[in-house]
Amino acid sequence: MKRLVIGVLTATLLTGCSGDEQPPAATPATAPATTAPAAVAPELREVVDRFVKTINAGDAQKVGAMFAEAARFDSVGRIYSGRAEIMDRFLVPEVIEAGGRYTLLGLAPNGDRVVARYDFTTGSGGEERFTYDCAVADGAFTDCVGRYVS
Repeated sequence: MKRLVIGVLTATLLTGCSGDEQPPAATPATAPATTAPAAVAPELREVVDRFVKTINAGDAQKVGAMFAEAARFDSVGRIYSGRAEIMDRFLVPEVIEAGGRYTLLGLAPNGDRVVARYDFTTGSGGEERFTYDCAVADGAFTDCVGRYVS
């Protein structure tokens, strides 16, 4: 009788576990699908790297040459039109004369533009973090939009 009870119990457990619902077939573990970030075109990377190098050196003439004559710069809603205005009203007084230093944190493409993320410090210890989303033509910035980020 004991064997009969164990046999019935075993059969019940086996059929109960194997009912109509079958567990899904084992599949090999796969990593979630991810998309690698798009690469920034080398010519855009070169312009950004050159900008960081020249502005950190405080070379206003070389920085100015990095902007097309008719460039436009929107710095957090303050619009500067033309290379002279970008330099005279923005980059020279607010960056170069302030002893500003850019640290490039990253780059990302944005269509035919490049978005550079920076840490910025001044000679007096001020700190900011922002992005410049810029169009480039013939090795010069033609349109930039600067925005603070956290």
